[in-house]
Amino acid sequence: MSSRLWDAVIIGGGPAGLAAGMYLARAGYSTKMVEKDRPGWQARHLGRIENYPGFPRGITGRGLMDRCLRQALRWGMGLCRGEALAVERHAGRFRTRLRDGGGLESRAVIICTGASFKKLGVPGESGLYGRGIWHAPFARARSFSGQSVAVVGGGETAVHQAIELARHARRVYLLTRQPWLKAHPLLKRRLAENHNVAHWPGVSIERLAREKSALRLRLLRETQARRETLSVDALFVLVGQSPEPLKIKGKGPGLFTAGDGSGQRFRQVAVAGGDGIRAAMECVNYLDIKAAEHASD
Repeated sequence: MSSRLWDAVIIGGGPAGLAAGMYLARAGYSTKMVEKDRPGWQARHLGRIENYPGFPRGITGRGLMDRCLRQALRWGMGLCRGEALAVERHAGRFRTRLRDGGGLESRAVIICTGASFKKLGVPGESGLYGRGIWHAPFARARSFSGQSVAVVGGGETAVHQAIELARHARRVYLLTRQPWLKAHPLLKRRLAENHNVAHWPGVSIERLAREKSALRLRLLRETQARRETLSVDALFVLVGQSPEPLKIKGKGPGLFTAGDGSGQRFRQVAVAGGDGIRAAMECVNYLDIKAAEHASD
């Protein structure tokens, strides 16, 4: 356990965590971010972000996240490469325990652990991730040049992934259980412009299997109660997200959450960043109150 007492520890380096870290560090509070991967998370892999204020022509996910990280580091935010396992409250302070056995002590904690992609939960799925089944690293789209791929999911992330894949793949199948797509109208129009994309509504995947170089999908067309098999080179599973787990002992004042992991309904980079600022402002208010109480003792 580190002997230093930080004003705030931020767990998670996505858009929310980076925004919170920048705000706290700029306000003069000693701040340490814990991130197991490269800061920026899923947003780093977005090919182009067009709805973030201040970039009329859009910006790549990597470009935006790199700017956010540089801004936070410029103001003095510290960065710890590690995985947080638990947060424990003890004697009015917090201890963030890390997988490597170390830890950080702080007056406040902001949890920005984000969310991870859900799995289908069908037979044959286990063991195929990274061997034909993927989630949403958009940079991987070029790897499927001239191939046939499928995307399951009807939200913005799935539609965006299908559009990116259509630029390189020979054929893209977009599989949705609902008859409609839950995506922005602009994305729907762009999807329709790609003639190598086929939207199959009312379809669910019942089983997955790997045969030689092909991935076989056992499908159920629910409206017709008819089953069929689709063979593709790869499958992208984008059927929603769930908050990353983190063990917390002793919840109370000084513990804040922000970003996708806090149950935000709308999942956008700008929304996550704004929520990180909101959490940081609440954290500053808490730290100021505690400092005033300590000064009056």
